[in-house]
Amino acid sequence: MSASRLARRILPHPDTLAQTKGLKWLGHYLAPRPWLWVAHRRRVALGVAVGLAVGVIPLPTQMVLAAVLAIACRANVAAAIAATWLTNPLTLVPIWSLAIALGRFASGHHGPIATPEMLAIEWQQPGTWAASLWTWVQALGEPLLIGLPLAGLVLGALAYLVVYFGWWAVIKGERWRRLRQRARRS
Repeated sequence: MSASRLARRILPHPDTLAQTKGLKWLGHYLAPRPWLWVAHRRRVALGVAVGLAVGVIPLPTQMVLAAVLAIACRANVAAAIAATWLTNPLTLVPIWSLAIALGRFASGHHGPIATPEMLAIEWQQPGTWAASLWTWVQALGEPLLIGLPLAGLVLGALAYLVVYFGWWAVIKGERWRRLRQRARRS
């Protein structure tokens, strides 16, 4: 099955969204703008890049912001929203480590930064967890604030290249397979 057929099969049609409670506005918006929803290599790759770049920055409204930016960039909205899911509690440590490293490099920060040992959480007092975590994040400071947008840009660009060339490789492989099948039949 081709990549575009698979994407069309998985993604709901804008008419389906227009009939879904809570998503009606999205279906009505996407129906006259098919370029925001079609499974096209460049648009999907750009959608994934936008979604991952937004998903790196810890915001409570990542999916909404990714959808708005995808619309502004004329990228695939579904791919942008789905790409925000790549940033989750399991991927937080590697992404933030990359962000801190990029932030330290960009800012020239060479001093000590917060380490996990500095995170002094009193497990018996759940009311103090948020304050301890916030103090620890503040200790990360400048490298983290500079590094998160940089990590978003780097990961977004890498995601674009991976999706774009991965899709291209799948298309080439399918064409090669069809040509071999035709040659066998002849």
